[in-house]
Amino acid sequence: MKTTSISTLSLSRAMQSTVTSSQSQISSLENEAVSGTYDDVGLALGVKTSQSLDYNNETNRLQAIVDSNSVASQRMDSTQLALTQMASNGQTLLDSLVALTGSSDQSTLQVSADQATAVLNSFQSYANTSSNGEYLFSGINTDVQPLSDSFVDDVTSDFNTSLDSYMASNGVSSASDLSSDQMTEFLNDYTTNFDWSSYTSASDTTMTSRISTSQSAQTSTSLNADGFKNLVMSSVITSQLATAGLSSDALSAVNATTTNLAGQAISGINLQASTSVFRSRVSRMPIRR
Repeated sequence: MKTTSISTLSLSRAMQSTVTSSQSQISSLENEAVSGTYDDVGLALGVKTSQSLDYNNETNRLQAIVDSNSVASQRMDSTQLALTQMASNGQTLLDSLVALTGSSDQSTLQVSADQATAVLNSFQSYANTSSNGEYLFSGINTDVQPLSDSFVDDVTSDFNTSLDSYMASNGVSSASDLSSDQMTEFLNDYTTNFDWSSYTSASDTTMTSRISTSQSAQTSTSLNADGFKNLVMSSVITSQLATAGLSSDALSAVNATTTNLAGQAISGINLQASTSVFRSRVSRMPIRR
């Protein structure tokens, strides 16, 4: 009987190859268990590999829209909250102006002036609201604060400068000497030439987000809208003239102008209704291929 020797080296290499192959298979199975996909798509699917890659790309694209919608929804939630507060403050100002109609009581006038100042300061705070590092009322200029920190002082100072200039050019030495017609003329001139763009750094163009594969929606607001401008003008005029010692006729002219502006401001700021529509569309929008 003839015996054949077996190389221990060959046996060792065969066992090592088996172990290495097993370890590779275990690693591959672990990856598949975690990812839920084949570890080697080409090996598993062969000629169908390109179809799998197309599906993966589409999945990634849809997930990007879902993630974008989440950010857009948070931005719109914060925007709507700020708009609601602005509109509420505008209504408070309007209520105080209505109560002021025909009144010459100094305490009532002071309350209206203080209320207008508070609304102006609150407006500045809400207008500079940011979410995730983006300013909500700057349009596409999301990295730029729409109103400067000195906004209230600037707009108030500019109003008083305009009033002083009008009085000087018309030979009026004191605000108490302004007639109703003069006050109406001054306010018409002031509101017509009010340069809102000189105070705000916002862009007229608003943010637009893709909310599905086929639809986009406006997901931000620009402070350049007329509703905001009207609220500022109504607040500034009231805060500076309610306690300026005007005659009853001149004060009535002020009240008529500011009441009208406040009403327009509330209507304009209530564009929050359209923001709610966009928010609802983002919340309900199904993602389709």
